[in-house]
Amino acid sequence: MSYFWIAQIIGILTVITTALGLFQKEKFKTMICFMVSNITMMATYFFLDRWLSLILVGIAMIRTFVYYLYAVKNKNPNNIVFAGFEVALIIVAIILWKDYLDLLMLVNLCLVTYTTWQDDMKILRIGYIVSSILLLTYDIMVQAYVSAISETILLISSIIAFVKYNVINKIDNIVLAFYQAISNMYEINIEKKSNYYTLYSNKIDDVYNNFILVEDFSNLKNIKGEILNTTKKLNKKAAIYIEAKQDDEIGYIMEFARKNKLLFHDVWMKLRTGYNPDNKKCLLDDVEYRSCSEKDKKDIIKIFDKGFVHQLGDNIYKYSEQYIKTYEEKITKDFIDNKNVVPYMAYYQNKPIALLMLYRKGTNAFLCQITTLNQYRRKRVATHLIQYAISCERKMGIEDFYLVAEKYTWLEIFYMKNNFQEISEGFCIEILSQNKTKNKFTLIHNYCS
Repeated sequence: MSYFWIAQIIGILTVITTALGLFQKEKFKTMICFMVSNITMMATYFFLDRWLSLILVGIAMIRTFVYYLYAVKNKNPNNIVFAGFEVALIIVAIILWKDYLDLLMLVNLCLVTYTTWQDDMKILRIGYIVSSILLLTYDIMVQAYVSAISETILLISSIIAFVKYNVINKIDNIVLAFYQAISNMYEINIEKKSNYYTLYSNKIDDVYNNFILVEDFSNLKNIKGEILNTTKKLNKKAAIYIEAKQDDEIGYIMEFARKNKLLFHDVWMKLRTGYNPDNKKCLLDDVEYRSCSEKDKKDIIKIFDKGFVHQLGDNIYKYSEQYIKTYEEKITKDFIDNKNVVPYMAYYQNKPIALLMLYRKGTNAFLCQITTLNQYRRKRVATHLIQYAISCERKMGIEDFYLVAEKYTWLEIFYMKNNFQEISEGFCIEILSQNKTKNKFTLIHNYCS
């Protein structure tokens, strides 16, 4: 068999391993697939007598291994590491330059070095779409025809992966998606208006469960009167909730809030790509973590009554009896089975000590009501409960995990340590007229350890 045909066969293996890497959900698994892909690609160019390409891919393989080590630690390579590989590729290309075709390989590897340096699978998939186009052209020009056919398959795979994970599963409005998921628990009505949504509960009559969700805050001035009229028609305490993703939006909203009344400032978070569990042990021995059912209702209600308590000065904040009663009424077997509501709890010496309520919506899950009883906090109980819930839900086909915390608090830091990252900010604002007195509202905090 000639070297030409050996190169064609090896080229197929290169594309198969790269395509597998694109469909991994975790970055470190993607890196493993890419390392194998680099080895087979080097063999292909060896048999085609393209020595510069072989050496460039060899550097890329070392780069991929280094990136893999960082991914295992759930970190990004620093700027020096990234720049070092880019410079090395360029220097080798200058020394061993053969013809203009080598420029395609150099641009391709520099691009891939940048995209795999990112901690964003979306950027990585876009990069590989462009990369596959460059390699397709290169393989045709150097007569790696089977690899060119395989690169076409890789291009299609890259596009499919991008559509699957970055288009179909995209949540345009995370706040709305969350309330759609939990709407049955609180009997929340969600109605689409012309430029906004109304969200209000039939069970709970306070501003934190009844508000107007504004999708486009820049249009707020035009619909402010309409929103006020809608609030009156609801005959409930209601406020405006605005979601923001850009710094200039947040500045505008904060100015708007100062003229009215900022009730609370949220941060919406999503589990990072390449999630790795915390290997540190729980500081309590023999803690049991499990998903619960309606049979555990008393334990769940106990956590709601005792776990969500916070003392600030002379004031004690806790969930109201009405709020707890709502949960008690809704936690039934039929509700849990049919509405995709899953309580997860931690038990120590057969006593409930921590709770996490999870709501499924499609391939997404929303984590909320996370708390640990006061005497068991700061012992990594909540951390391991979150990890247990995520592990169980992934077996159920859940791909993305979201939660909300108070901005600029230790809760935000806690979730960041548990591999969550900020994706947007939320502002709940009560619009005050000149004659309206400011009502006092109690903000209920979620506490974990």
